[in-house]
Amino acid sequence: MLTVETDRLLLRPPIEPDRARFVELFTDEAFTVFSDGVHDAESAHARFDRMLTLIDAIPYAKQPIIERASGSIVGYTGVATAIIDDIDRLEWGWRLVPSARGRGYATEATTALLEVADAHDNGEMLCIIAPENHASRRVADKVGFRWWRQLDWNGDPADPVDLLVRPIGAGGSPLLAPARS
Repeated sequence: MLTVETDRLLLRPPIEPDRARFVELFTDEAFTVFSDGVHDAESAHARFDRMLTLIDAIPYAKQPIIERASGSIVGYTGVATAIIDDIDRLEWGWRLVPSARGRGYATEATTALLEVADAHDNGEMLCIIAPENHASRRVADKVGFRWWRQLDWNGDPADPVDLLVRPIGAGGSPLLAPARS
């Protein structure tokens, strides 16, 4: 199991004992702000199941951000998948509990895990950010994502998102989601 440590944080693949914490987070409106909405218990479990499945295929898939001082999971960073222009792409994201925001954790954790991605793959990584999420946009800028274009999320012109891209490794074609089994 690949573990990444920074001065303040620990990143590692999600494991089954993390399920309760992530279900708690995915069902918390304060945690899921600027996302596709708060989950109910069933969809929160399904989302965690997707984390477990994707980490088996991609070593920089979404994983817990653990505050070393407390041992608490304070969020996640890494890739999931998103269909953009009919292409199932890898998409980087991060999310933190409100008490961990504004402390540089998102930048620190994302920078560390992007190093894993840069060593593992070559291609173009996608990042999707709500235009009003200025804090995440600052993180994206710091870790090397650049604005590409705006997209009507789920085809809804009232719900635009900003698409950003970043080269991974030597860069290249869009990084695609692994084939589904």
